[in-house]
Amino acid sequence: MSKHFITHERRRAIMEQLAQQQVVTVAELSSRFGVSEVCIRRDLQSLEMHGLIRRIHGGAVGLSSVALGDIGGHTCAIPKDVVNAEVKARIGRAAAQRVRSGERVIFDSGTTVLYVAHYVASGLGSTDTLTAITNSLPVVVELGQCAGVNLIVLGGVYLRCYQVMVGPQAVEQIKGLYADKLFLGADGLTIRYGLTTANVLEAEVDRVIAEAAAEIIVVADSSKIGVVGLTPILPLAKISTLITDDGAPSDFLASLRDLGVEVVVV
Repeated sequence: MSKHFITHERRRAIMEQLAQQQVVTVAELSSRFGVSEVCIRRDLQSLEMHGLIRRIHGGAVGLSSVALGDIGGHTCAIPKDVVNAEVKARIGRAAAQRVRSGERVIFDSGTTVLYVAHYVASGLGSTDTLTAITNSLPVVVELGQCAGVNLIVLGGVYLRCYQVMVGPQAVEQIKGLYADKLFLGADGLTIRYGLTTANVLEAEVDRVIAEAAAEIIVVADSSKIGVVGLTPILPLAKISTLITDDGAPSDFLASLRDLGVEVVVV
């Protein structure tokens, strides 16, 4: 099993292990996930705070009445399965390698962007610094534990099922900021309609954060190509780079390159 787990996935895996064996130890979980015992204790503390487990000396026991979908306190906040998780992890890792110490980076919402944040966090050296800007609560959790990260969290109306802040407050706050890079997700990508998403309020914020970034890097797996979401974000000609997987249609990628967009296939 890969040692590179984003926080929510690791906590979900802990719950799955507890469902199977009822008792886990901090040392065992630390070894399994390749993270420190301090990190595991933080996971267990969070799960206990949400009423999902009971901590004991050196570990935790499961509660038979808890459903896995409740991890994090919101049934819809953590999916039972991350669709195309392996592909999204590859995309996230490749995207994170583009971040340099000292940069200002905006992180959009969505699972693939969350993978980017995870690999950025795990790749920071002891002397590296980063200014991260986001309206995504999972990204805040992922980057907030990094000492070298100056985290700017956009406020606004909280969409519980998307775990993001939206609305006029978020829009106004981003207008006064400037970033070197933006990692942007999407629900759909087509040549005709560009980047699209399912949520109108998220799209409104995305359009503004795109204006604040010098480089727009779209991270999306190939299942999003050819899909049209409810509302547009940007025309494809406005993005700098698309990072996707080897399932992407070659004609679509060729059209993007004709528009002057850098295409990275992982």
